[in-house]
Amino acid sequence: WRARSTPTGPGFLGTAGYGSLDNVSVLERWEQEAARWSARTGGSVVELHGYALPEQADPDAEARHLMAQLRNVYPETREARVLDARHEWRQDCPLFPVGGYRDRPGVRTPQPGLVLAGDLVRTDLPVALMERAATSGFLAANALLQSWAVRGHPLWTVPNGGRNPLLRALAGGRARARTRS
Repeated sequence: WRARSTPTGPGFLGTAGYGSLDNVSVLERWEQEAARWSARTGGSVVELHGYALPEQADPDAEARHLMAQLRNVYPETREARVLDARHEWRQDCPLFPVGGYRDRPGVRTPQPGLVLAGDLVRTDLPVALMERAATSGFLAANALLQSWAVRGHPLWTVPNGGRNPLLRALAGGRARARTRS
């Protein structure tokens, strides 16, 4: 939607605990056409994603609900006037049920020379959806290269554990070791 109010928080925000709102993208921070419109009008172009809506969900009710959740996440949008709204309903986002991590295939398979990559593939790195597709692609390429005794490409990521030693120690009881796929 386009509105005469610009969110001051992060340009991309993944959410939890806000009902069906999964993430918010403030597009003028990433996309030139939206940036030009924002600069010209002082407004904002915001994209809201709800990935796990029930099949029988009412589109109008969900649109209202997503807007209400946006206003909780970015309070500065509470007074925003929506100038334009466009909605897309698709069923093309993979479903990952709670606890389903172990059921997903890893990059490596028992078949020599066959590796897997994509959104569905399990990795031990903190990535989701498109990032998982790209990351698992690098992991798959590295696995193939390794089988041919060729050095692969190093992957850099955020730490799986916190950087603060005190906080790591406090969370130590919850830490679990994971093996790379």
